[in-house]
Amino acid sequence: MFSRRRPRIGAAPVPPVVMHAVPALPPPVVTLLGLAAAVVVLGGLRTAQGLAAPIFLAFVLAIAVHPLLAWLRRVGAPGWLALTVTVLITYTALTAFAGALLLSVLQFADQAQTYRDEVAALVGQGEELLLQVGIDQSQLNDLLRRLDVNQAFSLVLGVVQGLTSLLSNLVFVLALLFFILIDAGGVDTKLAAVRALRPGVAEALAGFTHGVRQYLVVTAIFGAVVAALDVVLLMALGVPLPLLWGLLAFLASFVPTIGLLVGLVPPVVIGLLDGGPTTGLYVLIGYLLINNTVDNFVKPKFVGDAVGLSITMSFLSLVVWGFVLGPLGALLAIPASLLVRALLTDGDPRRSWVSVMTGDEPPQGAALDDLAARARALDRRQSPQN
Repeated sequence: MFSRRRPRIGAAPVPPVVMHAVPALPPPVVTLLGLAAAVVVLGGLRTAQGLAAPIFLAFVLAIAVHPLLAWLRRVGAPGWLALTVTVLITYTALTAFAGALLLSVLQFADQAQTYRDEVAALVGQGEELLLQVGIDQSQLNDLLRRLDVNQAFSLVLGVVQGLTSLLSNLVFVLALLFFILIDAGGVDTKLAAVRALRPGVAEALAGFTHGVRQYLVVTAIFGAVVAALDVVLLMALGVPLPLLWGLLAFLASFVPTIGLLVGLVPPVVIGLLDGGPTTGLYVLIGYLLINNTVDNFVKPKFVGDAVGLSITMSFLSLVVWGFVLGPLGALLAIPASLLVRALLTDGDPRRSWVSVMTGDEPPQGAALDDLAARARALDRRQSPQN
Protein backbone atom coordinates (compact mmCIF):
# COMPACT_ATOMS: atom_id res chain seq x y z
CA MET A 1 0.00 0.00 0.00
CA PHE A 2 2.77 2.38 0.89
CA SER A 3 5.83 2.61 -1.33
CA ARG A 4 9.16 4.02 -0.26
CA ARG A 5 10.49 6.56 -2.69
CA ARG A 6 13.95 5.65 -3.90
CA PRO A 7 16.47 8.11 -5.29
CA ARG A 8 16.97 7.98 -9.00
CA ILE A 9 20.11 6.29 -10.21
CA GLY A 10 22.63 8.82 -11.33
CA ALA A 11 20.94 11.72 -9.59
CA ALA A 12 23.25 14.28 -8.08
CA PRO A 13 23.56 13.99 -4.29
CA VAL A 14 21.88 16.69 -2.23
CA PRO A 15 24.58 18.90 -0.71
CA PRO A 16 24.49 19.07 3.09
CA VAL A 17 23.16 22.22 4.68
CA VAL A 18 26.02 24.20 6.17
CA MET A 19 25.17 26.32 9.19
CA HIS A 20 27.33 29.41 9.32
CA ALA A 21 27.79 31.03 12.69
CA VAL A 22 26.52 34.57 12.83
CA PRO A 23 29.32 36.82 13.99
CA ALA A 24 28.60 38.34 17.37
CA LEU A 25 28.43 42.08 17.74
CA PRO A 26 31.30 43.74 19.58
CA PRO A 27 30.54 44.26 23.30
CA PRO A 28 30.63 48.08 23.02
CA VAL A 29 27.99 47.93 20.28
CA VAL A 30 25.79 45.65 22.38
CA THR A 31 26.15 48.05 25.32
CA LEU A 32 25.20 51.05 23.19
CA LEU A 33 22.19 49.23 21.76
CA GLY A 34 21.09 48.28 25.26
CA LEU A 35 21.39 51.88 26.45
CA ALA A 36 19.44 53.10 23.43
CA ALA A 37 16.68 50.57 24.11
CA ALA A 38 16.61 51.65 27.78
CA VAL A 39 16.17 55.29 26.76
CA VAL A 40 13.28 54.34 24.47
CA VAL A 41 11.58 52.26 27.17
CA LEU A 42 12.00 54.92 29.85
CA GLY A 43 10.72 57.59 27.46
CA GLY A 44 7.63 55.51 26.77
CA LEU A 45 7.03 54.97 30.49
CA ARG A 46 7.38 58.69 31.14
CA THR A 47 4.85 59.46 28.42
CA ALA A 48 2.40 56.98 29.94
CA GLN A 49 3.32 57.63 33.61
CA GLY A 50 -0.30 58.35 34.51
CA LEU A 51 -1.08 54.73 33.62
CA ALA A 52 2.24 52.97 34.22
CA ALA A 53 2.75 54.19 37.79
CA PRO A 54 -0.65 53.01 39.15
CA ILE A 55 -0.24 49.67 37.36
CA PHE A 56 3.15 49.07 38.93
CA LEU A 57 1.81 50.20 42.32
CA ALA A 58 -0.99 47.63 42.06
CA PHE A 59 1.51 44.85 41.30
CA VAL A 60 3.70 45.90 44.24
CA LEU A 61 0.68 45.85 46.55
CA ALA A 62 -0.26 42.42 45.24
CA ILE A 63 3.25 41.15 46.04
CA ALA A 64 2.90 42.59 49.54
CA VAL A 65 -0.46 40.97 50.37
CA HIS A 66 0.01 37.67 48.52
CA PRO A 67 1.42 35.88 51.63
CA LEU A 68 -1.91 36.49 53.39
CA LEU A 69 -3.80 34.94 50.48
CA ALA A 70 -1.42 31.95 50.38
CA TRP A 71 -1.65 31.44 54.16
CA LEU A 72 -5.44 31.39 54.11
CA ARG A 73 -5.37 28.73 51.43
CA ARG A 74 -2.82 26.67 53.32
CA VAL A 75 -5.02 26.59 56.43
CA GLY A 76 -7.88 25.19 54.38
CA ALA A 77 -9.95 28.22 53.44
CA PRO A 78 -11.75 27.93 50.09
CA GLY A 79 -10.33 29.97 47.27
CA TRP A 80 -13.24 32.41 47.14
CA LEU A 81 -13.13 32.97 50.91
CA ALA A 82 -9.36 33.53 50.97
CA LEU A 83 -9.65 36.02 48.12
CA THR A 84 -12.56 37.85 49.77
CA VAL A 85 -10.82 38.18 53.14
CA THR A 86 -7.56 39.36 51.51
CA VAL A 87 -9.33 41.92 49.35
CA LEU A 88 -11.43 43.26 52.24
CA ILE A 89 -8.43 43.65 54.55
CA THR A 90 -6.34 45.32 51.84
CA TYR A 91 -9.14 47.63 50.70
CA THR A 92 -9.97 48.65 54.26
CA ALA A 93 -6.35 49.45 55.13
CA LEU A 94 -5.71 51.44 51.93
CA THR A 95 -9.00 53.33 52.12
CA ALA A 96 -8.46 54.24 55.78
CA PHE A 97 -4.94 55.47 55.09
CA ALA A 98 -6.01 57.47 52.04
CA GLY A 99 -8.94 58.97 53.93
CA ALA A 100 -6.76 60.03 56.85
CA LEU A 101 -4.22 61.57 54.48
CA LEU A 102 -6.88 63.40 52.50
CA LEU A 103 -8.53 64.76 55.65
CA SER A 104 -5.21 66.00 57.00
CA VAL A 105 -4.32 67.60 53.67
CA LEU A 106 -7.64 69.45 53.55
CA GLN A 107 -7.09 70.68 57.10
CA PHE A 108 -3.66 71.96 56.15
CA ALA A 109 -5.07 73.73 53.10
CA ASP A 110 -7.56 75.55 55.33
CA GLN A 111 -5.01 76.44 57.98
CA ALA A 112 -2.26 77.54 55.59
CA GLN A 113 -4.08 80.80 54.93
CA THR A 114 -3.72 81.80 58.61
CA TYR A 115 0.07 81.79 58.46
CA ARG A 116 0.42 84.76 56.12
CA ASP A 117 0.63 87.20 59.02
CA GLU A 118 3.18 85.01 60.81
CA VAL A 119 5.31 84.87 57.67
CA ALA A 120 5.15 88.66 57.33
CA ALA A 121 6.15 89.10 60.99
CA LEU A 122 8.98 86.62 60.60
CA VAL A 123 10.24 88.46 57.52
CA GLY A 124 10.13 91.70 59.49
CA GLN A 125 12.20 90.18 62.30
CA GLY A 126 14.69 88.92 59.78
CA GLU A 127 14.88 92.37 58.22
CA GLU A 128 15.71 93.95 61.57
CA LEU A 129 18.35 91.32 62.25
CA LEU A 130 20.01 91.85 58.89
CA LEU A 131 20.06 95.61 59.44
CA GLN A 132 21.70 95.10 62.83
CA VAL A 133 24.53 93.04 61.34
CA GLY A 134 25.27 95.73 58.74
CA ILE A 135 23.36 94.70 55.61
CA ASP A 136 22.72 97.69 53.35
CA GLN A 137 19.10 98.86 53.18
CA SER A 138 19.04 98.96 49.37
CA GLN A 139 20.29 95.37 49.16
CA LEU A 140 17.72 94.31 51.73
CA ASN A 141 14.88 95.96 49.85
CA ASP A 142 15.96 94.22 46.65
CA LEU A 143 15.95 90.90 48.47
CA LEU A 144 12.51 91.49 49.96
CA ARG A 145 11.10 92.37 46.56
CA ARG A 146 12.19 88.94 45.34
CA LEU A 147 10.49 87.20 48.24
CA ASP A 148 6.82 86.72 47.45
CA VAL A 149 4.87 85.17 50.30
CA ASN A 150 1.89 84.46 48.08
CA GLN A 151 4.06 82.49 45.66
CA ALA A 152 5.48 80.47 48.55
CA PHE A 153 2.02 79.49 49.77
CA SER A 154 0.92 78.80 46.21
CA LEU A 155 3.80 76.36 45.94
CA VAL A 156 2.78 74.64 49.18
CA LEU A 157 -0.82 74.40 48.04
CA GLY A 158 0.38 73.01 44.71
CA VAL A 159 2.17 70.21 46.54
CA VAL A 160 -0.99 69.56 48.55
CA GLN A 161 -3.04 69.34 45.36
CA GLY A 162 -0.47 66.93 43.95
CA LEU A 163 -0.98 64.65 46.94
CA THR A 164 -4.74 64.71 46.49
CA SER A 165 -4.36 63.89 42.79
CA LEU A 166 -2.48 60.75 43.78
CA LEU A 167 -5.51 59.66 45.75
CA SER A 168 -7.66 59.91 42.63
CA ASN A 169 -5.84 56.88 41.22
CA LEU A 170 -6.87 54.79 44.23
CA VAL A 171 -10.03 53.44 42.57
CA PHE A 172 -8.09 52.23 39.53
CA VAL A 173 -5.37 50.71 41.72
CA LEU A 174 -7.90 48.85 43.88
CA ALA A 175 -9.74 47.50 40.82
CA LEU A 176 -6.54 46.28 39.19
CA LEU A 177 -5.36 44.81 42.49
CA PHE A 178 -8.55 42.74 42.67
CA PHE A 179 -7.95 41.16 39.25
CA ILE A 180 -4.28 40.52 40.03
CA LEU A 181 -5.23 38.69 43.23
CA ILE A 182 -7.71 36.58 41.27
CA ASP A 183 -4.90 35.46 38.96
CA ALA A 184 -2.53 34.98 41.89
CA GLY A 185 -4.06 31.57 42.62
CA GLY A 186 -2.13 29.98 39.76
CA VAL A 187 1.13 31.89 40.19
CA ASP A 188 2.89 28.95 41.87
CA THR A 189 2.04 26.65 38.96
CA LYS A 190 3.23 29.26 36.48
CA LEU A 191 6.50 29.77 38.34
CA ALA A 192 7.06 26.01 38.37
CA ALA A 193 6.64 25.93 34.59
CA VAL A 194 9.00 28.88 34.18
CA ARG A 195 11.51 27.17 36.47
CA ALA A 196 11.47 24.12 34.18
CA LEU A 197 11.97 26.26 31.07
CA ARG A 198 14.23 29.02 32.39
CA PRO A 199 15.47 28.25 35.91
CA GLY A 200 17.57 31.41 36.05
CA VAL A 201 14.59 33.64 35.28
CA ALA A 202 12.40 31.84 37.81
CA GLU A 203 15.06 32.22 40.49
CA ALA A 204 15.43 35.92 39.70
CA LEU A 205 11.67 36.53 39.88
CA ALA A 206 11.42 34.64 43.16
CA GLY A 207 14.28 36.68 44.58
CA PHE A 208 12.62 39.88 43.38
CA THR A 209 9.29 39.14 45.04
CA HIS A 210 11.00 38.09 48.28
CA GLY A 211 13.21 41.18 48.31
CA VAL A 212 10.35 43.57 47.56
CA ARG A 213 8.14 41.95 50.20
CA GLN A 214 10.85 42.08 52.83
CA TYR A 215 11.71 45.67 51.95
CA LEU A 216 8.08 46.80 52.13
CA VAL A 217 7.35 45.04 55.41
CA VAL A 218 10.48 46.25 57.18
CA THR A 219 10.15 49.79 55.81
CA ALA A 220 6.48 49.96 56.77
CA ILE A 221 7.15 48.74 60.32
CA PHE A 222 9.97 51.14 61.00
CA GLY A 223 8.20 53.93 59.13
CA ALA A 224 5.20 53.48 61.42
CA VAL A 225 7.48 53.55 64.48
CA VAL A 226 9.20 56.74 63.32
CA ALA A 227 5.86 58.34 62.42
CA ALA A 228 4.41 57.53 65.83
CA LEU A 229 7.43 59.02 67.63
CA ASP A 230 7.26 62.11 65.41
CA VAL A 231 3.56 62.57 66.18
CA VAL A 232 4.24 62.31 69.92
CA LEU A 233 7.02 64.90 69.61
CA LEU A 234 4.85 67.31 67.60
CA MET A 235 1.93 66.94 70.01
CA ALA A 236 4.23 67.63 72.96
CA LEU A 237 5.51 70.79 71.26
CA GLY A 238 2.03 71.92 70.22
CA VAL A 239 2.72 71.89 66.48
CA PRO A 240 -0.55 71.96 64.47
CA LEU A 241 -1.67 68.97 62.38
CA PRO A 242 0.64 66.33 63.92
CA LEU A 243 -1.27 63.51 62.20
CA LEU A 244 -0.57 64.96 58.74
CA TRP A 245 3.14 65.24 59.46
CA GLY A 246 3.15 61.72 60.89
CA LEU A 247 1.56 60.37 57.70
CA LEU A 248 4.07 62.36 55.66
CA ALA A 249 6.92 60.85 57.71
CA PHE A 250 5.50 57.37 57.07
CA LEU A 251 5.33 57.94 53.31
CA ALA A 252 8.76 59.57 53.30
CA SER A 253 10.25 56.42 54.85
CA PHE A 254 9.71 54.71 51.47
CA VAL A 255 11.62 57.46 49.64
CA PRO A 256 15.32 56.50 49.55
CA THR A 257 18.11 58.86 50.58
CA ILE A 258 16.12 62.11 50.85
CA GLY A 259 13.06 60.77 52.66
CA LEU A 260 14.18 62.39 55.91
CA LEU A 261 14.40 65.79 54.22
CA VAL A 262 10.96 65.36 52.65
CA GLY A 263 9.34 64.60 56.00
CA LEU A 264 11.40 67.10 57.99
CA VAL A 265 11.00 70.46 56.27
CA PRO A 266 7.19 71.00 56.50
CA PRO A 267 6.81 70.39 60.27
CA VAL A 268 9.90 72.47 61.02
CA VAL A 269 8.51 75.38 59.00
CA ILE A 270 5.06 75.07 60.61
CA GLY A 271 6.64 74.83 64.05
CA LEU A 272 8.67 77.94 63.30
CA LEU A 273 5.62 79.90 62.14
CA ASP A 274 3.29 78.71 64.88
CA GLY A 275 5.54 78.55 67.93
CA GLY A 276 8.57 80.61 67.02
CA PRO A 277 12.26 79.79 66.49
CA THR A 278 12.51 77.70 69.66
CA THR A 279 9.73 75.33 68.61
CA GLY A 280 11.15 75.03 65.11
CA LEU A 281 14.58 74.21 66.54
CA TYR A 282 13.12 71.56 68.87
CA VAL A 283 11.26 69.95 65.98
CA LEU A 284 14.45 69.90 63.91
CA ILE A 285 16.54 68.32 66.68
CA GLY A 286 13.84 65.81 67.59
CA TYR A 287 13.32 64.69 64.00
CA LEU A 288 17.04 64.28 63.40
CA LEU A 289 17.49 62.22 66.57
CA ILE A 290 14.52 59.96 65.93
CA ASN A 291 15.02 59.37 62.21
CA ASN A 292 18.81 59.01 62.28
CA THR A 293 18.69 56.57 65.19
CA VAL A 294 16.16 54.33 63.46
CA ASP A 295 17.42 54.64 59.87
CA ASN A 296 21.16 54.37 60.57
CA PHE A 297 21.40 52.03 63.56
CA VAL A 298 18.26 49.88 63.79
CA LYS A 299 16.65 49.52 60.37
CA PRO A 300 19.72 48.34 58.35
CA LYS A 301 20.13 45.31 60.64
CA PHE A 302 16.64 44.10 59.72
CA VAL A 303 16.59 45.00 56.03
CA GLY A 304 19.77 43.00 55.34
CA ASP A 305 20.03 41.84 51.76
CA ALA A 306 16.44 42.72 50.84
CA VAL A 307 17.55 45.73 48.83
CA GLY A 308 21.25 45.22 48.18
CA LEU A 309 21.64 48.62 46.50
CA SER A 310 24.40 51.04 47.30
CA ILE A 311 23.61 54.53 48.56
CA THR A 312 24.52 56.00 45.18
CA MET A 313 22.27 53.61 43.30
CA SER A 314 19.41 54.27 45.75
CA PHE A 315 19.69 58.00 45.10
CA LEU A 316 19.91 57.48 41.32
CA SER A 317 16.87 55.20 41.53
CA LEU A 318 14.95 58.00 43.21
CA VAL A 319 16.01 60.52 40.54
CA VAL A 320 15.35 58.26 37.54
CA TRP A 321 12.05 56.74 38.63
CA GLY A 322 10.79 60.04 40.01
CA PHE A 323 11.46 61.56 36.59
CA VAL A 324 9.93 58.62 34.70
CA LEU A 325 6.90 57.77 36.85
CA GLY A 326 6.25 61.08 38.59
CA PRO A 327 5.45 61.38 42.32
CA LEU A 328 4.63 57.67 42.64
CA GLY A 329 8.03 56.91 41.16
CA ALA A 330 9.69 58.26 44.30
CA LEU A 331 7.74 55.75 46.41
CA LEU A 332 8.30 52.89 43.95
CA ALA A 333 11.96 53.63 43.19
CA ILE A 334 13.46 50.69 45.10
CA PRO A 335 10.95 48.04 43.87
CA ALA A 336 11.35 49.29 40.29
CA SER A 337 15.14 49.08 40.50
CA LEU A 338 14.91 45.59 42.00
CA LEU A 339 12.68 44.50 39.11
CA VAL A 340 15.10 45.85 36.50
CA ARG A 341 18.01 44.13 38.21
CA ALA A 342 16.09 40.85 38.43
CA LEU A 343 15.17 40.86 34.73
CA LEU A 344 18.49 42.07 33.32
CA THR A 345 21.18 40.73 35.64
CA ASP A 346 19.99 38.24 38.26
CA GLY A 347 18.63 35.82 35.67
CA ASP A 348 22.03 35.47 33.96
CA PRO A 349 25.13 34.77 36.09
CA ARG A 350 27.34 36.22 33.34
CA ARG A 351 25.85 39.66 34.04
CA SER A 352 26.08 39.32 37.79
CA TRP A 353 28.98 41.78 37.77
CA VAL A 354 26.37 44.52 37.33
CA SER A 355 24.70 43.49 40.58
CA VAL A 356 28.10 43.40 42.27
CA MET A 357 28.98 46.92 41.12
CA THR A 358 25.58 48.39 42.04
CA GLY A 359 25.10 46.43 45.25
CA ASP A 360 25.90 47.33 48.80
CA GLU A 361 28.15 44.37 49.63
CA PRO A 362 29.70 42.02 47.02
CA PRO A 363 29.36 38.24 47.43
CA GLN A 364 32.26 36.50 49.08
CA GLY A 365 33.50 33.01 49.75
CA ALA A 366 31.35 30.11 48.57
CA ALA A 367 28.67 32.40 47.14
CA LEU A 368 31.21 34.12 44.88
CA ASP A 369 32.73 30.79 43.78
CA ASP A 370 29.29 29.37 42.93
CA LEU A 371 28.36 32.47 40.93
CA ALA A 372 31.64 32.36 39.00
CA ALA A 373 31.23 28.64 38.25
CA ARG A 374 27.73 29.15 36.88
CA ALA A 375 28.91 32.02 34.68
CA ARG A 376 31.76 29.93 33.25
CA ALA A 377 29.37 27.04 32.59
CA LEU A 378 27.07 29.28 30.59
CA ASP A 379 30.01 30.68 28.63
CA ARG A 380 31.16 27.18 27.68
CA ARG A 381 27.63 26.09 26.78
CA GLN A 382 27.12 29.02 24.39
CA SER A 383 30.64 29.04 22.99
CA PRO A 384 30.79 28.75 19.15
CA GLN A 385 33.33 25.91 19.44
CA ASN A 386 30.68 23.79 21.10
